[in-house]
Amino acid sequence: MTYNVSSLKDRAQCLEAQAALEAELDGYQTRDTVSAYQDRQSSRADATATTRLAAATEKVTYLTQQLATPNLAPADRRRFEDQLLTANYQKARLTTRTADAGGAAAFLADVDVDQIDAQVAVLSGAIAAVKTRYDALPA
Repeated sequence: MTYNVSSLKDRAQCLEAQAALEAELDGYQTRDTVSAYQDRQSSRADATATTRLAAATEKVTYLTQQLATPNLAPADRRRFEDQLLTANYQKARLTTRTADAGGAAAFLADVDVDQIDAQVAVLSGAIAAVKTRYDALPA
């Protein structure tokens, strides 16, 4: 995008405009860094939830197999039944958590990242135009 930098009449105005644009650019670059950090955190959390869901599913399968064992002692049966209740609850919780990933929040986060990228491009272009104008003006 080209900018009409002819309204900048002298080098001092160019420096002032450049400083303001760079300060605004710093804000967007910080948002970009924070967004990247949040993406990494979210990815780790999703991976952890997925791993925990797999472990809970395995535990449900194991406990179900144990309960199907013939001649199981009553104390063992009660213990396995209690553990199965807990494992099923954990599995259900983790299934819900992994299913909730994405949706509107993920979409809006993607839009925000695109908006930040576009704003960084606009500000970088404006800074380059101001620098060119500065170089063209007499000292």
